[in-house]
Amino acid sequence: MTGAAAPLPRSGRFPKAHRPFFLAASLYAALSVPLWVAEWAGLLPGCNGCDPVARHAHEMLLGFAAAVLGGYLFTKVTRLRLALALLAWVAARIGAWAGIGGEAGLALSLAYPIALFALGGWPFLKAAKLGHNMVFAPAIAAFAVAEALYQAGRMGLVDGAERRGVMMAFCLVALMILVMGGRVIPAGMAGLVRKEEARELFDRNRPWAEWLCVLGMTAEAVTQALGLPTFGAMALAGLAGLWRQRSWRPLLALSDSSLGPLQVGHALLALGLIAAAASDRLGIGPSTDALHLATIGGMGVVTAAMMLRIDAIRERRVGQWPRAGIVVAVLLVGGADLRTAAALMPEILIPASMALWSASFALVAWTMARGWRKPPPAL
Repeated sequence: MTGAAAPLPRSGRFPKAHRPFFLAASLYAALSVPLWVAEWAGLLPGCNGCDPVARHAHEMLLGFAAAVLGGYLFTKVTRLRLALALLAWVAARIGAWAGIGGEAGLALSLAYPIALFALGGWPFLKAAKLGHNMVFAPAIAAFAVAEALYQAGRMGLVDGAERRGVMMAFCLVALMILVMGGRVIPAGMAGLVRKEEARELFDRNRPWAEWLCVLGMTAEAVTQALGLPTFGAMALAGLAGLWRQRSWRPLLALSDSSLGPLQVGHALLALGLIAAAASDRLGIGPSTDALHLATIGGMGVVTAAMMLRIDAIRERRVGQWPRAGIVVAVLLVGGADLRTAAALMPEILIPASMALWSASFALVAWTMARGWRKPPPAL
């Protein structure tokens, strides 16, 4: 979901896949709050005895985040395959909210993760020429494993598998953001330093720190999937991510409407991983509150910023980063702060956080759709 935008298609025969998937992801993120409220009020059927907390996380990770990933990866996909992948994603979301379970629910839910790997992960694997890029394809494939584990819990086949599946998905999303953030952020900052200070940004890469991020999140994903006691592996990934970010000039990035939100989101994700691990280990407040620092503040800010950035690149408006990205980041950081402190006044802080989340992604959807109505700048 993060990282440098995938190359533009060389031929007009490939559709702009980022448009339907980014729009669907943004609208789904914005509408999820009213849907949850409607379900709570009894206006929707509910999930037929599922774990409601796990189902919420499932739709944000294997629903929303997976759609963002599809918009990023599907750069050379025919219109028919793109339509089928989008249909599979929509069908899974309808099935989730309609409470469809059993074999039918399993089939609906697995169709999109399989399409994600077949149309995005496998081509990425074939194109990868460097060892550190090989991590992406297995991570994409593992989304189907996380989905299957969650559904096994829904079907009563594996105890506690609903939460184990969504925690595995959380680790996979965090892994991809940390690794792909290590591609786009330092590259973008190098250009910003040349522009603002007329010099080069040296020593910006930390391969060893990236591998610590990979090892930490992979170990955490395996631990969560198997239901084993955690041992702080995600904290290792968070600390390595923060250490690596020190050389990316994060304060300078705050002056840029594209790189600033990315740096803020990356830092919040790393801090959220550390806080969640500490909460589990030391019992400092609910770990779910700490995880929301990583999800709303980290994943939310990064995915919103990257959708706006990739959209600008693929619509050939490079450098014309929408200023709405700053507003979106502020709303999401505020939402993350409120949700992290929700234990103090849950009846007030949780609804406020949810409203900020919805407003931010409604703004992302509106900003992208407005840009599509304008002709691309002349070359």
